This record gives sequence, C-alpha cells and structure tokens, in this order.
Amino acid sequence: MHQERIILADDHPVFRKGLRLLIQRIAPGAETIEANSIPELLSLARTGQAPTTFIIDMMFSDVSIEPRLATLREEFQRASIIIVSMIEDPEVADRIMSYGVDGFISKSVAPSELLAAIAAIRDGDLVVKLESSGAPVASPPVTGLTQRQYDVLQLLAKGKSNKEIAAELNISPFTVRVHVSSLLKVLGVTSRTAAAAKAAGDLLLP
Repeated sequence: MHQERIILADDHPVFRKGLRLLIQRIAPGAETIEANSIPELLSLARTGQAPTTFIIDMMFSDVSIEPRLATLREEFQRASIIIVSMIEDPEVADRIMSYGVDGFISKSVAPSELLAAIAAIRDGDLVVKLESSGAPVASPPVTGLTQRQYDVLQLLAKGKSNKEIAAELNISPFTVRVHVSSLLKVLGVTSRTAAAAKAAGDLLLP
C-alpha cells in the first residue's frame, strides 16, 4: 500500500496530465490518481486508502467545488487540500481559505512556482499564490492574539507539528489548522516558519 495518495481533480485533461508530471517530481512514490468531475473526486476519495493530498480545480464546467469544501475538510481532516484556479481575486482566495483549505494557487503562475507552492503546503504551510511575479498574498494583519492562539504559537515556534500541537492542547488537528491560519493573518505572514521567526524576532514569545 502506498504511503501517500494524491487526488488531482480537474476537468481539463491537458492541465491535469501536466500537473501530474510535476507532482511526480516531489512525490515520486505516491499513488497519484485523477478525477474529471466532483462526483468522481468524492467517489475516489471515499474508496480505499484515505487521500493525503487533494489538488482540485475550483470550477468544473459551470459547477464550483466551493459548496463542498467545508464537508471535504471535515471528512478528511488529515489531508492537505489545495485549490488551483484561473481566478486571481484576493477576496475569493481568502474566502476559499476560510473553509480550512491549505492552499489557493492561480493556474497562471510558473510551473516551478506552482510546484514550490504545493511542496510548501505538503510540508505544513498555508499558501496563497496568485501571480508569478509576487510573493504569496497575506491577509491584512489583525491586532492581538487570543490566549489559545498564543498557546499554539508557542508550540509552533518549538517546531511542533499540527498533530503534536493538537495532542498537547487536547484539541483536534482541524482546530489547530484554524488557529494557525488565524495566526498567519495576525502576524501578516504566509507560512508557519515565518510566523515562528517573526514571533521570536518581535519578542512575542519568551
């Protein structure tokens, strides 16, 4: 049985095949399967070994995956969920990320940057990448941290994984994801590593 199971869901076969070739560079031992529609995506996800990564086009013809994202996140809490789309609107990206998605990547970015963004997400970062020439977009900073966010930040800065943080704080991995996402907004950064570095640099942590 494969340790990793990646589902690529896109109704454009040329893009899907090209993306599969890219994925094989960073996950050569993974089982990578393709879906042409949302029903096929859900059927594959619920059959056999649970997927470790979803890479999903936002639009299938005239049907959006958006109404399914909250349920998908709840059902597959351990999986990375990455949305790829021709849409480059920061407000849309922010809304999609609010469902607990791990990444939103524009199809217009260079293949090398698309691959780097997917690799970062699979390593635990949350990434929004809307254009090749710019850095991942960060949401506007929010003033202040809740006590729980501070607790999560302390453990994140110590290099703890979401699973380890969840176990230590006695909360679910999904709840940790939500807190980490909020922390990135508060600190104005786009990755776990950057959050930990900024927290230490700004003396937010002892």
